[in-house]
Amino acid sequence: MRITISLLFLSFISLNIAAAQSNKKASKPLRVKPDGTVIIDTFEKDSLGKLPGEWYNQNASVKPSDDPREASLFRYYITEEMGNKYLKYYGTDARHLNFPLRNRPNVNIYETPILSWQWRVKDLPEGGNENDEDYNDTAVSIYVAFDMGRVALFKEVPKTIRYTWSSTLEEGTELSKFFGNQKVVVVESGPEKMGEWVTFERNIVEDYKRLFGDMPPKKPLAILILSDGDSTADRVIAGYDNIMLKEEKSDE
Repeated sequence: MRITISLLFLSFISLNIAAAQSNKKASKPLRVKPDGTVIIDTFEKDSLGKLPGEWYNQNASVKPSDDPREASLFRYYITEEMGNKYLKYYGTDARHLNFPLRNRPNVNIYETPILSWQWRVKDLPEGGNENDEDYNDTAVSIYVAFDMGRVALFKEVPKTIRYTWSSTLEEGTELSKFFGNQKVVVVESGPEKMGEWVTFERNIVEDYKRLFGDMPPKKPLAILILSDGDSTADRVIAGYDNIMLKEEKSDE
């Protein structure tokens, strides 16, 4: 994303979240499977060709699905394949979708620490590099936003872990950005698995402890997603599906 450092900070701060913390419409319990899995979204209840109904804009002030003017800014939409609905991104624009968690009564990541999701990438942004602000594009990424960290120039920004499928950075690469308040973890890289649905699972409690050096709150502020190709001016085609929080499997 070709944005100056100051604008990047302002954009990042707006992931916050005061709106998500106080938004009564985002306070209903999430669906839970018999095995204890908490369903964030499978997109099965959403309308084809529309934005997902339970997701907000970046600062959680409005649902784009409820506001045609806001919706026109987004390049995500629900589509279907072989009877399965999923969220598709097609374009270059950089714009987050936000699923607030802070007020959900049945979210506790110490009980369900495994964030599970599926991605499919059909077109990577050529040359995208999450460690270079001039080429900071990604086909798919999912953020977990936690409590507020602090920086010198601005009072506070949320701590986030951003899991990404990078065009160029090696799988396993970890970056620290925004004065240490954002941790980027590359979970897939390059074109080898393009066209396949790939399932990822991360223990977000353990990742948070390792990356930030302390214990996370039991309720994250939000889950966010972002696809974009605006810095490289290269189209992205990708899909998201089955975002959930699961119990940790026993070794027995």
